Amino acid sequence: MAATIKDVSKASNVSIATVSKVLNGDYSKVSEETKQRVLNEAKRLQYRPNLLARSLVRRRSSMLGLVIPDIANPYYADMCRGMADEAQRHKLSTLISNTDRQQQSELSATRTMIDYAVAGVALVGIFKNVTDYIELLDQYDVPYVLVDHHEEGLDYCVYVDDYLGSYEAVTYLISCEHRTIAYISGFPEPGHPRDFRLAGYRQALMDAGLSYDPFLVENGRFNLETGYQKAATLLQRNKDITAIACGNDMIALGAFRALREVGYRIPQDISLVGFDDVYLSTVMEPRMTTVRQPAYELGIAAVKMLAKRISKEPLEEKNICFKPVLIKRDTVAPRRR
Repeated sequence: MAATIKDVSKASNVSIATVSKVLNGDYSKVSEETKQRVLNEAKRLQYRPNLLARSLVRRRSSMLGLVIPDIANPYYADMCRGMADEAQRHKLSTLISNTDRQQQSELSATRTMIDYAVAGVALVGIFKNVTDYIELLDQYDVPYVLVDHHEEGLDYCVYVDDYLGSYEAVTYLISCEHRTIAYISGFPEPGHPRDFRLAGYRQALMDAGLSYDPFLVENGRFNLETGYQKAATLLQRNKDITAIACGNDMIALGAFRALREVGYRIPQDISLVGFDDVYLSTVMEPRMTTVRQPAYELGIAAVKMLAKRISKEPLEEKNICFKPVLIKRDTVAPRRR
């Protein structure tokens, strides 16, 4: 049977209150000899605190809740690693909930985090009705940060400038003399107001004097299946396409497979650009040209902000925007004439 705080108290010959103070790092009014005796007995008995019981007493645990859209996506896996590493530095653990971008799952996950009395919540990549989650967390006084989300009027956001990243990627394709450039979005609805990557694509075309053609745009989800299916659809509709920009690397990888299956050579016949710079982009052949957003650093920044909110420290910045970087590799080449 696991040792309890009562066992440590009895072995140390001090009160439960004193044991609790020492094990929580409060050495005020405790002699050095008593402190060492308690710590030694706790170690000898292999005592581990009951975190759930502790959270019930404090009405808050030492866990952070991470609501993640797709943990199978390497981008979010890297982000979670950054969050977990930074949480550990603050003596916090993490509770992860995968939602597959389903609104009901997101809401259920948020409620579960509240039920577990987490110290704070990171809401990642919420598409719709983010204010509903904010109001729910505010109701229970749970600090939060929004990651991969930026919305006018909202604070505590950590995000990448998606518009700029997409704009630079499409501008690069145009500089390589591509004029019929398709786009595959991970947003299910056409023209979603938060699809800043689509907006960057449109603006790059406009600035180059090219018209926006809705028949060159397909919508889906941020996954391989979308890239595979939508790339095939686009090429069936328009054989003149010479380049495809994608909403993320997983879409680009799916498109890459579809293009190869129908005999297209990349980049000789068609160019391809992703977004994220996940590790798979560097091990495929040819290596993917993509837009890098620093997933690991985003995770660190999010937890740093959340930790300050939990401890009620002042924030120098309530919104943090990372700049994306275009990584030119091997899936883009000048348009063949």
